[in-house]
Amino acid sequence: MGGTGSVEFFEWIHERCVARWGVPPLNTRPLASDGSDRSFFRVEFKVGSFIALWNSGNSAENDAYWEIGRHLGSCGVPVPKLYEYQRDMGWLMLEDLGELSLQEAVCKESSHQGILELYRPVLEALLLLQVKGIKGFSESWCYQGSRYDERLMLERESGYFLEAFLQGYASWKGVKSRLWEEFLLLARTTARLASPVFLMHRDFQSRNILLSPQGRAGIIDFQGARLGPLQYDLASLLMDPYVSLPQDVRDSILREYLVGLSEYAPVSPEAFLEGYPLVALHRNLQILGAFAFLGKTRGKSFFLRWIPGALSHLQELLLAHPQWPCPLLRDTVAQLCS
Repeated sequence: MGGTGSVEFFEWIHERCVARWGVPPLNTRPLASDGSDRSFFRVEFKVGSFIALWNSGNSAENDAYWEIGRHLGSCGVPVPKLYEYQRDMGWLMLEDLGELSLQEAVCKESSHQGILELYRPVLEALLLLQVKGIKGFSESWCYQGSRYDERLMLERESGYFLEAFLQGYASWKGVKSRLWEEFLLLARTTARLASPVFLMHRDFQSRNILLSPQGRAGIIDFQGARLGPLQYDLASLLMDPYVSLPQDVRDSILREYLVGLSEYAPVSPEAFLEGYPLVALHRNLQILGAFAFLGKTRGKSFFLRWIPGALSHLQELLLAHPQWPCPLLRDTVAQLCS
């Protein structure tokens, strides 16, 4: 499929644009889709623009996008409005939230205060998703599992790290069974400290957040949402390798998040902070597995440039928590960073 589309797809775009806005499209251009197999197009017409999405052969993912997106929008979460869904073809039309990602905005800003200002509407959007979004949320909409639990941590985070990153990318030759024992214990402890009672996005990072000219934040790529711990999406945001936030900025964002959370839900800051590091650890393992898989197996080599930053974050977490029962993981990461 690539990014070229088909005659039928572009005819559908033309037809729906005329039906909805009374004018034909003037220009249709492909957009980058990063690690996704989906194709995106920006369609411009006389009085505006919209995004056309093509994801044929993946009805489960498309259904999740459509149902979760409509639900989040109804809850006041800032996601794109969904206009049309041609289910049998895997075609969708949605609101165009613009081109400025949080990543781009942060990389242009040098001051602590300026970066913090960029993140304030993002934190507000995240809290709306987590706390408001769970009300009326149906687990039947989820397409890759409906809860963040031990199984997911082991299969799609620590296990992903082991197979895609350590073995597939770094050619690690250590004892797999010993490392797996450590991952089992870490997952069990994480599940105990991070209760799945809110909604999580699961890929809440700077490339999945768009900023309007007025500074409002919009959330995209929410089709992987599920029930899970509050800490996960904040960890995704703070440990985001695409922007590599300084520690003092991360600390400030964490404090602001906790203040905002207190206005939305009766959650103990102490309990949140107790579970946060282990959740962040699992997110970090997932990131490295994904970058290795996409960069090496899928041939999307631009992902490989982000591995050093993500590996540095992982080492930082392990050094800050020497009490964690994972000596082999700690030694392995130290060797990779040396």
